[in-house]
Amino acid sequence: MRNELRSARRSLTLEQQEKHSLAVSANLLGSNLFESATCVAVYFCSDGEVDLSPVIEKLHSVGMKLVAPRVKGMGMEFFSFDPSETLLKNQWGIREPETRNFVEETEMSVALVPLVAFTDEGDRLGRGKGFYDRYFNGDETLLIGIGHELQKLDSIERNAWDRRLDAVVTEQGWRICSPRAKACLMLKSEDN
Repeated sequence: MRNELRSARRSLTLEQQEKHSLAVSANLLGSNLFESATCVAVYFCSDGEVDLSPVIEKLHSVGMKLVAPRVKGMGMEFFSFDPSETLLKNQWGIREPETRNFVEETEMSVALVPLVAFTDEGDRLGRGKGFYDRYFNGDETLLIGIGHELQKLDSIERNAWDRRLDAVVTEQGWRICSPRAKACLMLKSEDN
């Protein structure tokens, strides 16, 4: 199933990818998600994932502290970065910050998380290594899944260690998946 879904998102044309990226960015920036945030975790897209460049650029322009993951062994760590700095590619071809400015999870208000599939309830299917589930094993950080609508499934088999997303954003809008997301998010459109 992972391979099929990854293939489906890779098969989107460059025009569709750009359209989805702009729509997701507008949905994110059109909410109050970042108003009280002090540090936001982002990812650098690969393999057909939604490109967060417009969000990264906007947040950087207003002085938001941005962090991105770097894989270390069977785990992941987050480092602050400046969007103009050089990025390195890891063994899977995913771009990572070169900086050595380590940031603890407790500093992150919001994490924008890539996914292979999601459900309306906030279940997430990643690439299968469990990096995000292991890293965000508490509930301090608001987890927002980012994906294409074509990645939505009716159900995903959950494991005991899986952490549910608080919300999911696609080109079609928001899905609020947790009580705390419902309590803190205000969206521009009443139908989201």
